[in-house]
Amino acid sequence: MKMTKKTAANNHEEGYTTPAVRIEYAWLLSDAASTVLNEKWGDGTPLQSYEEYVAVAEKYDAWWQPESEKILAALCEITGLEFRQNIIDVYVAPWFYAFSVPMVIGVIFKTKDDLIRVLAHEITHRLLTDNTTYKYFYKFLPMWRKMFGTELPFNTVVHIPVHAIIKKLFVEYLKRPDLVTLDKERVADNPPYKQAWEYVEAHGYEAIIAQLREHAATMRSDVA
Repeated sequence: MKMTKKTAANNHEEGYTTPAVRIEYAWLLSDAASTVLNEKWGDGTPLQSYEEYVAVAEKYDAWWQPESEKILAALCEITGLEFRQNIIDVYVAPWFYAFSVPMVIGVIFKTKDDLIRVLAHEITHRLLTDNTTYKYFYKFLPMWRKMFGTELPFNTVVHIPVHAIIKKLFVEYLKRPDLVTLDKERVADNPPYKQAWEYVEAHGYEAIIAQLREHAATMRSDVA
């Protein structure tokens, strides 16, 4: 999705295009890591075949692609940031859940809603930490601790901005507040994630996003 102008509200360069998202089965990762994890933690059931995991990746891709441009453009609009890369590769492999660097997701997501909420979450991590406003290898944690609290655990601090952004995405852009409810349900047994949601609800997602945008504006001013 192209951004055709640059404004004070979104800070996007004219002609900016959101990245393509490519979802594929990571067979090398599976051979190197998933096999070992299955041998150590599995119940003796062998991994599925190459073809079966390719089918999972293709299903994920079919769920994601109709929403991809809308979601990525919304994330850029919400944050005022632009992705550094023009392609985001998403690797699918068994015995993983989800993480953003490299971007890997597991084979456990049974519904489009779960896939959308998890992949939007991970792509938000990517946009926050790898964008054209901040220098590569910028140390974000001290900045977020200053904003949200030095006493909070690492996993809580790094998920406060993510949860604030995806709440605005789900509620205002996708018109799916039920995805916020679903995400809270899925992380109810994960104390740092639950605490991050509690912080967002207590302080307001708009106020948190305003803090993030204000800091990003100072970084742009430093570069200008």
